[in-house]
Amino acid sequence: MTSVNMLHQEIIIPSQLNPQTIGDLSKQINEAENRSIPFLILKGSDSVFCDGLDLKWVISNQHLNHYHEMLEYGYCLKKLQTGKFISIAVVNGSVSGGGMGIICAADYVIANESSTFSLPEGLLGLIPGMILPSLLNKLSPHNIKKMVFTGQKYSATLAHEWGIADQIVKNEEVQKAIDDAIKSMRSCKRNSVGDIKTLLYQSNYSKDELSEKGIQLLLTKLNEKEIKQRLADLSEFL
Repeated sequence: MTSVNMLHQEIIIPSQLNPQTIGDLSKQINEAENRSIPFLILKGSDSVFCDGLDLKWVISNQHLNHYHEMLEYGYCLKKLQTGKFISIAVVNGSVSGGGMGIICAADYVIANESSTFSLPEGLLGLIPGMILPSLLNKLSPHNIKKMVFTGQKYSATLAHEWGIADQIVKNEEVQKAIDDAIKSMRSCKRNSVGDIKTLLYQSNYSKDELSEKGIQLLLTKLNEKEIKQRLADLSEFL
């Protein structure tokens, strides 16, 4: 019998997104799919799953021309939603901003009971345009607005209630939860996994077009003088 350990590969999620970490994430996902790995286990650190864009990188380019990197990250999120593998995100600590894209693109989410989830873009005058297709994969438009309007951190309990997280566990229960999730889904054929994910991705609206529009709007906002200053101030503070 094939062991659970032989069915999965761990993907290390960066705490912040910049050209280097986005490129590495893309490479990990592509390599796993090329090897026909059935399950990807997406893991961050013990305190941060992913807090989104690296503000130092964002403000370092005078013209804020990050279109290529944002497209590559959008490709990573699309691959998670359409690939012939089942992705299981394991969340410890905080998830915010662009990191929410990974969580909402994942097929199954196991969250530590102390985890928090947030979309703070609105507090900076931005929007989560780059990750909007992923957010709509799990969140209602109403709850997306609520998260953006408040910018506050939402609990794992509420994330479970809203459908962001599938399971809430204690620290000592994480590995068992991963093993149980794999066992419950391991019989689904690889082509069926890819087919249903792709079909759902393409349903109702063009997520590619939505992603493109979202990126363009986000880039426009990032080039506004007032927002540049906010990001610089926040980066200095952090």
